[in-house]
This record gives sequence, structure tokens and C-alpha cells, in this order.
Amino acid sequence: MKDFKVKQTLLQIQNGDELARERFIRYYKPYILNAVGHICKKYVTWSSDETSIGLIAFNRAIDTFDSSKGRTFLNYVYLLIQRDMIDYFRKEKRYLHLVSNEEQLLHELNASIEFYQQSTNNSELVEEILELNAKLSQYNISFEQLESHCPKHRKTRMKVFQIASEFIKHKDLVDQLMHKQVFPVSSFTKRSTYHAKPIERHRKYLITIIMIKLHPEWVRLSNFIQADPGSEKR
Repeated sequence: MKDFKVKQTLLQIQNGDELARERFIRYYKPYILNAVGHICKKYVTWSSDETSIGLIAFNRAIDTFDSSKGRTFLNYVYLLIQRDMIDYFRKEKRYLHLVSNEEQLLHELNASIEFYQQSTNNSELVEEILELNAKLSQYNISFEQLESHCPKHRKTRMKVFQIASEFIKHKDLVDQLMHKQVFPVSSFTKRSTYHAKPIERHRKYLITIIMIKLHPEWVRLSNFIQADPGSEKR
């Protein structure tokens, strides 16, 4: 969602449009989950207590954001989530296993937000991720699932990338995937040297790579997948 569209939508919501709020939150759910996980330094889901705190902070950001302050909306969201997480850690005393004292906690979280803001300042990357997530939702895949579905071994990831590159050469199969939201495994294996088993096993990750390859306008995501598999150590 472009910056001017964000401001328009926020104005709608602040004027009482609750349907717009619901759509806005649904659109930014991957961002909320990612921000909470980054601050907590662990994998979180929508059933996690920490994520509920992040959602409340996001709602508060919607109601209180002021574009005249000179910061972006997503950075403002991150600041509110970070502050609420500090309060949560204090109350639950769960931060004690991570750090020895409050000063160290604040230092680590401030360093974390500084690093994260550097990446979220690049709003184009955030938009690409959100657009990708919208595409994946048509296949019952959520962006937050991808970490658990990413092949662990370099050779396996290389193989999935090769399968994706081969698949997009077949326009009719791509059309089937796009229109029916189902990977045409049988048709593809008949035209290639690849077997159904690895395709089925890594279907979600494979579809994700295909989606990115089919959208070269997602420059940052495209650069990421081009750089990924071959550069890693064995």
C-alpha cells in the first residue's frame, strides 16, 4: 500500500470507518507478526500472547498516527509494539532469562529497532512482501508459514529453484496455476525430468518462488531469491 493510500485509509478509519480498519489490519497482519517475532527474537503465531500485544499496539497506532511528525506509519507501529513489549517483559519478568538487567534490555531493544527501521524505511520491500502475501493467500499459504516450509538443505533449495525455473517456461501450466490455484503436478512431471514427490513435499515453498519469479517488478524479492541458494556454504 503506497504512502498516500496509507494516509487516506488512516483518515477514513480515524473518521469512524470500522470496515476500513478491519481490511487495513488484515492487509498488514504479516508485518505485525514479523515485527513481534523480531522484537521477541523468537517464532510467534497468532495464538501467542505477544502477538495479541502487537495487534493492540497496531490498533493504537492507527488511532494516533500523525504524518506531520515526519516518521512513516510502519516505523511508528514498530515503536509502539516495542514499547508495549518492554512493559510486557517487565510485568511478566520473562526478560530475565534474556538479559541480566533492565539497562541491557533497553540497549538490546534500541539496537534492534535501529536495525529494523533501516530495513522498514525501505517501504518498497515491505510492499513487495505484502503483495506476495496477498498472492499466496489464494493458495492457502501465509507468509509466516514459509520459514517452517523452507527446505533446510542447500541442495534441496537449489532443486526447488530449478523446478520453479523450469515450470515458468510452460505458459499453459502457469495459467493453470494462476487461475485454478492448484499446482498441476501431473502435467508438469510428464513434461520434465522432475518427480512428483519433491514437488508435493515442497509445494508451498515452490509456489512462493514461482510467484516471485513471475513478478520481476518485485525487485528486492527477486534479488533475494537470485542471491539465495548458490551463495551458501555447504
